[in-house]
Amino acid sequence: MSDELVQLRSREEKFHGIDSQFLTEGLRLVLLLPSFALLSFFGAWAYKGQSPSWWLDNIEPTVGFDLSTAFALISTTILFGFCGGLYLHRYRVKLTRVVFRSEVDKAAESHRPVTSMHGFASVDGLISRTMASHTTALGMAITATIISLVVAYLDSDSEIGERGLLASASLVTMAIGQHLSTKNRKFNMVTDDGLLSAYTPPIHPSTLDMAYNEMLRNLMDPLLRSKFDDFLHDFDSLTRKGIDREYGREKFLMLMHRRFKGGIDRNTTSIELSEILTDKGVKSILEHEIFKEELWDSLFAISSKNNPAFYRLIERLEQDLSIGKKTDMDGLLFDVDLENVVTEKANLFCYIHNLSKETRQVVLRVHSPDFRPHDLALRYNLEPGEKSWWSEEVVPVSSKGDDDIIGRMSGLLRDGTIAWQTLLPERTGEASVSVRLENTIGDLLVGRQINVRVQPEFFSWLRNTSSITSYLVGGIGLVGAVIFQLMAVLASA
Repeated sequence: MSDELVQLRSREEKFHGIDSQFLTEGLRLVLLLPSFALLSFFGAWAYKGQSPSWWLDNIEPTVGFDLSTAFALISTTILFGFCGGLYLHRYRVKLTRVVFRSEVDKAAESHRPVTSMHGFASVDGLISRTMASHTTALGMAITATIISLVVAYLDSDSEIGERGLLASASLVTMAIGQHLSTKNRKFNMVTDDGLLSAYTPPIHPSTLDMAYNEMLRNLMDPLLRSKFDDFLHDFDSLTRKGIDREYGREKFLMLMHRRFKGGIDRNTTSIELSEILTDKGVKSILEHEIFKEELWDSLFAISSKNNPAFYRLIERLEQDLSIGKKTDMDGLLFDVDLENVVTEKANLFCYIHNLSKETRQVVLRVHSPDFRPHDLALRYNLEPGEKSWWSEEVVPVSSKGDDDIIGRMSGLLRDGTIAWQTLLPERTGEASVSVRLENTIGDLLVGRQINVRVQPEFFSWLRNTSSITSYLVGGIGLVGAVIFQLMAVLASA
């Protein structure tokens, strides 16, 4: 890493700490300060023309101005702090953009073309749009501060002062709305997972051949994904001889997930890893420079939040395997899951595994009058697994070799097939999805009926509504102030 990039990262870390503690998080001064400024504006309006007796008798003779002007001065002072907060926040975002593009250039020099990866344009565009939004909000705040200062100087009781107060308050309200519009997606380059919350995968595989691997890769932003590829290359080089590469990867990721859930401790994790990695590899992977335990925890936390149905499906398979549950069909494992509450989209996961020794062909049909697509048919050619991973006897969580939950589940996920389909709701309220598994001639093998509830995402709706409302109210006030001033100019002319 170049000295310049190190300095940029250090500067971003410093300003990100200030931003998180005082501005956009923590004290949230970027929202509190303009709110207090608006209250002071209302005070200036309320006391224009006549100050209360306690002010006239005790304070005005000393300071030389009325209470309305005092409120205008208070608003101006607060707005200076608001402008300073917006500037620091904008500067932090600017540093993030510079560090992001420097990392992209660094990856290109290392022959890792991040710019060609899916999702790069959306991340880069989001950062640029956020930067532009903060610039607009800062411009509104500075203009409001200047107008408020002029009003305090001229006298807030005058007609032009009243219109100035209206214009300044309107601009502050619009600046709040502009800032709220950028709070849906937060990002930084201080931490390795800083872009995850800002990244929305544009595509995802319809079939998961390596379930954990592909789920996490789909979640990662382009920069982190390129680093993950390097991590897997290092992981493969540290794998013991005779261990299947895909099996080793899936087992490792499953171990990280179980450790995240609290199912196994660090000692058990090391013992299980020693079965697939060399002694040097266990230490190197667990103490990796980038993919540390904190990053794995963050990845699984976000992935579990975005795709809870997938992890419920996996956990249900683990539970059935641990108690030695018999399969519903001879030679075939099948299970489905879907979010209980759907907001913008639903993620349907179907697990199919051929337990027989012969190739089987099945057709997966999905039907729903409440989601798009209404009808879906997928044909799968199921190859027999390397060995029979399913057991109808109780299986321990961890033991020597692969005859435990972790080892058997790794094999089931590698040899099985997981279908992943996105369904788009057409209405809110109760909805249903019918899933059928058939043979090639149309005979039903097994069916599932899933009932869910479709509802809007409340906090996103509230934030967007607040932003639009602030813009609307502020815009009306600003237009009104301009019209009143034009009418006054025309009347005097």
